[in-house]
Amino acid sequence: MSTGDVDFDRFRLRRLVEQLTERDEVEVHDEPVALADLSSIVEASPKAVLFRTAGPERLELVAGVMGSRRRLAIALGVEEADSVREYQRRLATPQQHFEVPSADAPVHQVVLTGDDIDLTKLPFHLQHDLDGGPYISAAMDFSVDPATGRHNVGCRRLMLRGRRHLTTNLTAPSDMKLTYRACVDRGERLPISFAIGSHPTSFLAATSRRPGDEFDLVATLRGAPLPMVQGVTNGVPAPADAEMIIEGYLDELGYRELDGPYGEFWGFYGAAHIDPVFHVTAIAMRQDVLHQSMLHGCQDMARMEGTSLGTLHTEATVYAALRAARIEPSAVHASSAVATGQHVRVAIDQAAAPGQARQVISALFALPGMKHVTVVDSDVDVRSDAEVEWALSTRFRADRDLVVADGFPGFYSD
Repeated sequence: MSTGDVDFDRFRLRRLVEQLTERDEVEVHDEPVALADLSSIVEASPKAVLFRTAGPERLELVAGVMGSRRRLAIALGVEEADSVREYQRRLATPQQHFEVPSADAPVHQVVLTGDDIDLTKLPFHLQHDLDGGPYISAAMDFSVDPATGRHNVGCRRLMLRGRRHLTTNLTAPSDMKLTYRACVDRGERLPISFAIGSHPTSFLAATSRRPGDEFDLVATLRGAPLPMVQGVTNGVPAPADAEMIIEGYLDELGYRELDGPYGEFWGFYGAAHIDPVFHVTAIAMRQDVLHQSMLHGCQDMARMEGTSLGTLHTEATVYAALRAARIEPSAVHASSAVATGQHVRVAIDQAAAPGQARQVISALFALPGMKHVTVVDSDVDVRSDAEVEWALSTRFRADRDLVVADGFPGFYSD
């Protein structure tokens, strides 16, 4: 694809925020707001929140963009009820990434290197009261394994450590953790580009574990080819239409700086731990950059942005698992009250296949992380708490209908 054919605004975060504002999904603050006050305002609002004048640098910043299934469906260009079907359609229609020259990449309109790099001018802020320091919570990492050439995409929080240094959470199992440990064993650095200010479909890709090229997965979930641009200092490709990119590398010295504590997605604080140090070699951004923060870790799990992404992933996975077991559900719903799709409701036409409810439960307990499965008749709306509670009160008998399985690994919250 030639650069002249690329619409660099189609998947731009700012354009989506404009669409959400037109749909009355954004709370706008024109008045100056201190960085220390951002998180409390974001958590208090049921909408996405746009700050026109945030912090001492008077930055534009948006948060909560993916904080509901409705907003996620708008990003997918469909009605909420059609979001899973659209997600499945895109996965079945692979797309690819391609590179564009730096001169054509909007995210390279402003490039800061050397003494011009100053992370303290970016909107790092306290995300939760007891966090160990200020963070940017909406970073997506793009990297290339130096040994294999494999492309990797993920989501990371970034903790401010100085004008040119930060830490990123690399403790949980991940492909990047394996790649970095191998780099340390070889005495090598791991170059990474962090994109900040991204379209929700990119986050869908970054939170999905699927085989194949992960740069292409971002394109696939966009439903369109992905323009990428090589880093000006580290050579790592990242989306050319992002709002901002922080380039640099994890050094070869391994885990050596304290990160956290941090308010995790379960609604609990994660303990402080040791992480590697990221050295910033460039900051690239659009001239009218829109910064991004995520509501991550709060008491109302349904408002947390990772929940909307997780429920969509889970529902698609449940449909696939049940169809593999030759079960066609009437409807599937992953509860937004929990963080990672542990609670699922399935509606089936049991009159047509008596005893199928237990087959559903058996098939879903085989999925990693599944904790509670509720199966109802097809006349019950699985998205309605009231209808499911009514069905439990009128149709459920624990001595006959409760299935308990044990021996599954728990999460740390257990």
